[in-house]
Amino acid sequence: MYYSILYKKNTTAMFLRNCTFLILMCFWLGSCVSQQKYNSLLIARDNLELKATEYSISLAQERTKAINLGKKNEELNRKLVQVNLNNQRNTRELQRLKSDESDLVFEHVQLTSKYEDMQDYFEIVLNDCDKTKIEISRKGRRLQLKEDSLLKVLIDLRLLEDNIRQRENSSIVLSQLDDESITTLYSNVTQDLNNLVSPGFRISKMAQGVQISIDETVIFNRGSINVTNDGHEVLKHLAIALNAQPNIEVLVLGHTDRVKISRKTKYLTDNWDLSVLKASAITRALADAKLDPRILTAAGRAAFDPMVSNQTQAGRVKNKRIEIKIYPQLPGITNRSLGRK
Repeated sequence: MYYSILYKKNTTAMFLRNCTFLILMCFWLGSCVSQQKYNSLLIARDNLELKATEYSISLAQERTKAINLGKKNEELNRKLVQVNLNNQRNTRELQRLKSDESDLVFEHVQLTSKYEDMQDYFEIVLNDCDKTKIEISRKGRRLQLKEDSLLKVLIDLRLLEDNIRQRENSSIVLSQLDDESITTLYSNVTQDLNNLVSPGFRISKMAQGVQISIDETVIFNRGSINVTNDGHEVLKHLAIALNAQPNIEVLVLGHTDRVKISRKTKYLTDNWDLSVLKASAITRALADAKLDPRILTAAGRAAFDPMVSNQTQAGRVKNKRIEIKIYPQLPGITNRSLGRK
């Protein structure tokens, strides 16, 4: 296209030169032409020469463009050759990859077949393992039951041994107790706490001292180990009455039913913890009410010292209680070490 344009412009320039030459010849031959026509011809000649010059300049520019395009064309041809070479290499690489892919597909088929065979084998092995695990689990449960039973027997034996030892110690001390002093203590406590006596607050006389049994609902809200405001008022009256009794020891025992706790925490895992925490809360409230903390002891019995059967709802409610045992203090003996009931 560019060569065609250059050819056309070159032809036009030659035509203009020829026209100029013809005009000059005509002027030379026709010297008899008037001065006015002669001037017109000169002007026409100048215009034609100017156009010829412009066409020459354009022609040079087009030639330069043609040369540049030729160089670009050569560069593109070189790149085309390089691209063709790259395509050939890529084609060879693609063929190699296809060959590798075929090998991998064949290997995958073989591995898949082996995997399916192994899977069938492992299913058989796993079934055998499951049967073995079930059998081991059953044996483990039976062993655990035997271990728990033996542990319970051991605990019962230790408790029995401690109980025998405590009774032996208690018999030595109890022989020194004066029935008159217990009667006096019972009379004084009953008189001071007469206004608190109710179905939920009971005072009774024991062989070794005085017992105050308080239903859990009098002191605590259901499911809580925090003493209520009404409970604090009751314990304040109790602290005042006990402060009026000289030389006494006070044991606070917490009791629960056999229902397991529903929400376990770091410090509350079973009914043992629950009974001790409730006894501790009441002991702390009595100390806050100015009762001498040195005569106070907190302990828990969980569900192992019920008043009635735990088989009914009414029985379970009655068994959830706090017992405050008041003992006369003997010279040189601390009643808290007796472990009395």
